[in-house]
Amino acid sequence: MRLFALGLALNVLAGLDPSSAEGLASDATTIILGSNGTITLKGNSSTSEVILDYGANVEGFPTFEIISVSGDTSGLQITYSESLAVLLSSPTSDGPLGLAAAMDTYRINNYNITEPTNKTNRLIQGGFRYQKLALLTPGDMVLAKVGVKPSISTTPIASLPGSFQCSDDRINQIWNVGARTVQMNEIPARSIPDFWEVSSEGSLVHSLAPQSLSGVVASSLMDYEIEFDVKPIAGGFSFSALASTLNDGVYIWCNIANGSISANSGSSESADFLAFATLPSNITVGNWYHVKAAISAELISIYFGSTKVLEFSQTYAFFGSSGLGAALGQSAMFRNFTLASPAVNFEYSAQLTDTSFLPDFLMGTNPLAAAVDGSKRDRISYAGDLDVAVGSTMVSTVGVEYIMGTLELLGSSQMTPGFFSPTAKIQQEPYSKPLESNITGLIGYSFNMVTAVANFYQYTGNTSIAKEWAPKVVRMLDWADSQVLPSNGLFNISNPAFSGDWNYYDPAQSGVVTKFNMVYAYALQSSLTMLDDAGVNTTTYRSRLDALRVAINTHLWNSEPGAFYISEALTDSFGQDSNALAILAGVTNSNHTSSQVLSTLSELSTPSGPLAFSNGTVAAGFRKLISPYASAYHLRAAFAAGDATVANELLHSLWYPMADPAGANYTGCFWETLDANGGPGLGAITSLCHAWASGPTGELSTYILGATATKPGFREWQVSPMTLGLSWAAGTIPVPDGGVYVAWNATEGQITHLEIESPANTKGVVSLPVCGDGSTWKLNGQAISTSNGTFTVNGGQNLVFSLS
Repeated sequence: MRLFALGLALNVLAGLDPSSAEGLASDATTIILGSNGTITLKGNSSTSEVILDYGANVEGFPTFEIISVSGDTSGLQITYSESLAVLLSSPTSDGPLGLAAAMDTYRINNYNITEPTNKTNRLIQGGFRYQKLALLTPGDMVLAKVGVKPSISTTPIASLPGSFQCSDDRINQIWNVGARTVQMNEIPARSIPDFWEVSSEGSLVHSLAPQSLSGVVASSLMDYEIEFDVKPIAGGFSFSALASTLNDGVYIWCNIANGSISANSGSSESADFLAFATLPSNITVGNWYHVKAAISAELISIYFGSTKVLEFSQTYAFFGSSGLGAALGQSAMFRNFTLASPAVNFEYSAQLTDTSFLPDFLMGTNPLAAAVDGSKRDRISYAGDLDVAVGSTMVSTVGVEYIMGTLELLGSSQMTPGFFSPTAKIQQEPYSKPLESNITGLIGYSFNMVTAVANFYQYTGNTSIAKEWAPKVVRMLDWADSQVLPSNGLFNISNPAFSGDWNYYDPAQSGVVTKFNMVYAYALQSSLTMLDDAGVNTTTYRSRLDALRVAINTHLWNSEPGAFYISEALTDSFGQDSNALAILAGVTNSNHTSSQVLSTLSELSTPSGPLAFSNGTVAAGFRKLISPYASAYHLRAAFAAGDATVANELLHSLWYPMADPAGANYTGCFWETLDANGGPGLGAITSLCHAWASGPTGELSTYILGATATKPGFREWQVSPMTLGLSWAAGTIPVPDGGVYVAWNATEGQITHLEIESPANTKGVVSLPVCGDGSTWKLNGQAISTSNGTFTVNGGQNLVFSLS
């Protein structure tokens, strides 16, 4: 095996500096090349494999040129991975990824090469740093221009609208990596290709996970039948039963290549085994068959024609819908699909001979630009992720169209009671009216929707956003109030289906849960300005916020650790994000102070960053993992409380190791989750480019540059930098009419020089240290004085404050 780093010397790994375009070799047709030269593969030899290192994550359509071939070259296999360790150890690399149709399911592509040719994949490979080329047959081939055609923006970080630099290169690297993480998760409109190849003969499916029929009714079916015609072309085909909206269900694999049919849990053939049978010997590839499956929570029966080939019961999945697919290396043609459930008077049918059915399975293109959670996984929009990503986006890429598209998708999924669906697949069209449903999941994400849109409005000042969203926010907040217990004034989850949170792998909490009360308070607080500007009388919401803060302090505080406990079921433990939100939502007070909460949260610290929950939760089934998502709120709370020590510890223990090009799993992006040792926390499937981890980029610009909007759209602003022990910092926060540029120098933590440029027709307040040693402040060379260190200024001019 050979290892190339962007065409450099053999066996050399080179990290990409994400703040520049250097290292990403690009030719005139916008191909990011994994190697600048030719690559020779000789099958059945020591040179049968080559690994290319792109230095940092890339994504898009893999492409290569075959210069020459000799002998048997039918077995070219190309594998992708964010992690070298996973690429070398896992037979399926860091896939398969069956959750959505926004990228290729498998991280392995097989090619039958017989002559010189150019190849470009039809589907996108999500984020990967490494690419392994292997010739599995005893021939020789020479390849060139091996690379990827980007499906996202590749604007160098240094050329983005927003900027940040300071005297600590580690902090600069953190800001840059966060910006690149955001950029990697901004999906342009109509950039996702159709998942299937559709013709008048039927739909060709090659190595793709089944995507379940979408819709409120379809996703909740418990008893139904499906029928379809199929012509296996290579190996066999598959379909799903009782599959969720994320395609997790019962996976039926008709592996005609070895004459078997099996059932697995999950969304691919690599999941856990449920049932098995031998197929009749007369079922072969190349012929059309009619397949029927009778599906219920109790029993699943499968027929080829009138012959029953498999029947089994299972306890893995109990409701959902179905889709069609093909396992790795297999392909089939499908047509005439029907799904019927007489029990709920539901029927669906499609001939599968034109593309009109693709949106029904969310397998078409994406109608809107959207911000997703991860470049590799899940490539789905989540409200919780957006809540963190908005701030980092607006100070770096300023991807307004991506946030607007995501808000349109998620906002259209509001249900009649007022709460939202927590997720939206980017291939779906926005709904035209509220969904007739009285249940959702991840209820905290509905509150995150409110804070995300309120934060976005604060950056943009776009009054149309306020007017469009005010009725949605009012419905959500009014529903939340209806769930408050009269006995204690706390928000209560009476239906466990609403529970669950970003940590899906931990036990869901219902009843009175501190996190949900905190995020409710934060949503109330964050939305007041937007509601006021939309003409809503906010007196009631302010009163509710005051009452909720009192109730939380009265009932949810545990004086023993000095923190707010997790839930009424876990009163001896505390969570990182819920306590950080207490600071951000103004819940902390003179009795339960922000400094006390931050001090208690320090008990979560490890050399690799803070654990998301205290050790007492382990006995309740919680995992000891580190969450950049929960830590984003922790970091924001530390900055908001003016605690430079905590902020520095978080930045340097958690985020810098991910941002360090010398790190073992460096991708140029921030990760979804870490284990207690600082490695990828969820194994091979861990997303190593996850937007919810980008929090430091937004917070560094907001607090170190110190520029914040005191009126939406930065019509009025404040500059009050926090030095964080730095000697200088400079950067631009983009605003609707230009940008607010801030640059400062500091000595021993005190600012001595400050420059500000801001758009005309704005005004601001500048906060500087009060001089008590005989020094005076000058503004553009003229002495100025103030008793409290604040100066009111007008925009549209270059302001230079200097201490003399």
